[in-house]
Amino acid sequence: MISKKSNVFALPHTFFNQSPRRVIEELQETGITGINLALNYHASRDFLLRQGPRLEYLKDGFHYYRPDLSAYAGDGLAPSPIDSLPDSEMLESVISSAREMNFEINAWAVFLHNSALSRDRPEVTCVNVYGSHFRSELCPGNLQVRSYVHGLAKDLSSRGIASLAIESLHFHGTAHGEHHERFFLEMGSITSFLFSLCFCSSCMDLFSNRGGDPLSLRARVIESLKPFLESQDPWLETELTKENLQEIVGADLLDYLLMREESVTSLYREVSEIAHASNVQTAFIDQSPLIQGSGLEPSYSSWQVGVNPAEIRRNVDRYEPLIYRKTPLEVESVATHYREIVGGEIVPILRPTYPDNGTQESLTEKVRLLNRVEVFGIDFYLLDTLRVRDLGWIKGALNHE
Repeated sequence: MISKKSNVFALPHTFFNQSPRRVIEELQETGITGINLALNYHASRDFLLRQGPRLEYLKDGFHYYRPDLSAYAGDGLAPSPIDSLPDSEMLESVISSAREMNFEINAWAVFLHNSALSRDRPEVTCVNVYGSHFRSELCPGNLQVRSYVHGLAKDLSSRGIASLAIESLHFHGTAHGEHHERFFLEMGSITSFLFSLCFCSSCMDLFSNRGGDPLSLRARVIESLKPFLESQDPWLETELTKENLQEIVGADLLDYLLMREESVTSLYREVSEIAHASNVQTAFIDQSPLIQGSGLEPSYSSWQVGVNPAEIRRNVDRYEPLIYRKTPLEVESVATHYREIVGGEIVPILRPTYPDNGTQESLTEKVRLLNRVEVFGIDFYLLDTLRVRDLGWIKGALNHE
């Protein structure tokens, strides 16, 4: 095997009808060294092959184990019994088998993309300039949300996992996704960003504590968006940059963005401290390559969701970007970008199937080039949707000389 580590992302459904030993043996034969197991996940509709073929509807904010409620503050947000499994038998059997077979199990958790927790508590969600709640997006600046994040990190880190794969612990954009969205207004990247910028009471209080005037800033954002609402987006072709935002809204918007980054960074620092106390490592699942227009230098777009790559890097053990690119040269370019800009242990995440990959040769070349970049490991997404052929492609790529 060329790469030191190669984990595969997997939904817990993999283990509902198959024994952990059987799955682990199959993956070890492929060259996979561990699983990033979804233990807290968002809503989706997936066409699963390993437990089907069938369509599976996943519930939003669902915990695929029985949460330890003592890990959460008594008066704060906590998982509901209707949003979790009645027991932890599946998880415990997976971890037990993995320990015996020298196989790594990591907890994969989606932290702030969670409408289950906001079902009865809309005040903990992000709120745009018009007072509209993004019901599936919990706000990183909200104290109740932060308490829940601490509890989830403590709960998962106590389960015997090796690492905590952290996803969606940041702000999100306008089109992050809901079922049957209807948004029949053409908007460019600047308008989309301003439309989704959070002005909940927690964010405004944090800005006030920094000496800012959130009410004035919000009023200017509303004024800036008037042409979009009344006629058309005046910035359809204008690049989304901090400089352009400053020109449109004012210099204090940059201070507001810095406040957002500090909120997110402090959460990663706190989560890592909690995990490290249980000898659990942390990995940041970087979704920046999915931001529209991120190109081959995705970390430069991270600020749009409140992520400061340099600061996040200081507070996590590994940086795992979703390098969903079609050609081997694109994959190599993005990985090289992360090695140079972020540094440390970089673990690219690849999709070995459609729409990123169509041949054994392409995947093998991607893996070869990534090893030339000297990444720490290579992870693959998503086990439940992979054909037998796809696992064969992974095996061939990992063992290619």
